[in-house]
Amino acid sequence: MSVDSLRKQVRRADAAYRAGNALMTDAEFDALCRELKVLAPFAPELHSPGGGVELLSLDTQPLEDWWPGAPVLVQPKIDGAAVALRYVDGALDAAWTRSGRDCTAVLRDLVPERVNHAGELQVRGELWGHDGRQSTPAAALRCMKPVSGGLGFIAYGGAFQELTEVNAMARLEELGFDCVDSLFTTRIEEVELLHSRWKAGTLWNRPWGTDGVVAKVACRELQAEMGESSRAPRWALAVK
Repeated sequence: MSVDSLRKQVRRADAAYRAGNALMTDAEFDALCRELKVLAPFAPELHSPGGGVELLSLDTQPLEDWWPGAPVLVQPKIDGAAVALRYVDGALDAAWTRSGRDCTAVLRDLVPERVNHAGELQVRGELWGHDGRQSTPAAALRCMKPVSGGLGFIAYGGAFQELTEVNAMARLEELGFDCVDSLFTTRIEEVELLHSRWKAGTLWNRPWGTDGVVAKVACRELQAEMGESSRAPRWALAVK
């Protein structure tokens, strides 16, 4: 199979997966990416810009099938547009979307320009619209400038491998980021209750829209053990 054909298949399969209409299994997609990597290791479909963290999607499956039997964080699933930030020696260096498009100009006025952190720091978060419409941040990213209705950035993760998920979120707040609320639990029944409260509209009282909750394994070592596929971490789950 030619490189062009492989790239088209990867893009088509990835787009269908993100739209909720998967064309193949994760194993089949991973095999397709491995084949492309052999023929074209620098194909843009395989990399995020500047070597930055890739913004993976989240799997949706029955909670009982995924449950790791370990402490988890429950966070809101923000209904916006996923973006990542990179700071170098405390200064904002780059920002990009899930598709790999540079969006530094849009984010520069919405996130700290400088943070108290030496070396490189990568932060994952969501661009959301104050008018409650998912189309607002999407339009801003297409136009590469703020749009009417206003925008906000909220962080949901940072690349602090030495910290637990709980401490990583606390560290992001210390650095000046607006962060998603995180609820710590050790029982699947509590996750189910929190999901029920989200559906009833009584779990969070914040301005951003949500389309579910996210359960994340709190322990970094277990996260590494569970790993990830080409499209989603196996240590996190979207519950809608």
